Amino acid sequence: MTKKRLFIIDSMAMAFRNFHAIRALSTSQGVPVNAVYGSLMFLAGLIEKEKPDYFLFATDSQEKTFRHDMYEAYKANRSDMPEDLAAQIPLLYRLFQAFQAPLLKESSLEADDLIGSLVHQFASDDLHCYIVSGDKDFMQLVNDNVSLYSPKKGGELFICEKAGVFEKFGCTPEQVIDILALIGDSSDNVPGVPGIGDKGAAKLIQEFGSL
Repeated sequence: MTKKRLFIIDSMAMAFRNFHAIRALSTSQGVPVNAVYGSLMFLAGLIEKEKPDYFLFATDSQEKTFRHDMYEAYKANRSDMPEDLAAQIPLLYRLFQAFQAPLLKESSLEADDLIGSLVHQFASDDLHCYIVSGDKDFMQLVNDNVSLYSPKKGGELFICEKAGVFEKFGCTPEQVIDILALIGDSSDNVPGVPGIGDKGAAKLIQEFGSL
């Protein structure tokens, strides 16, 4: 029996990537659509190439999350969403609906939380989950039934499995959380341990196993 495949789309990551990768496009009414166009082309290509058995979209809540309660400065370094991208969000939602796939969104949660819950619930020996995102944080979810399907510059795609996680972080997927705790994440405005970089963190985790 052929193993079924579920592709889970990190929808806002896809939208941001296409917004910045594709030159400004707009409708005759002046509505920007470059993120919509890029997302449509990407999804059509994904379906044609991979022929997934199932796929769905996960997106972020626009509210603050429980992480902000734990750490007030979480993502405080990020600018507001560009106006030309914000104007495309309703069109993006209509695009996702046109694919007749579920769009998951939950108050006070990020797409990362939803995706983590989905693969925990559905990945099995009968169903392989592919997380479609360039976010390195998802590497901690990689296992025999979960892969990270990462779009790269130039339209190339990289499927990250256990060996790819070790190549990136020098550890197993289960240890990625320890590595990130040590080095921090500048994109989320989360500091690491002073004086410890990527190589130092990998060496410590390889020696001691975990924090």
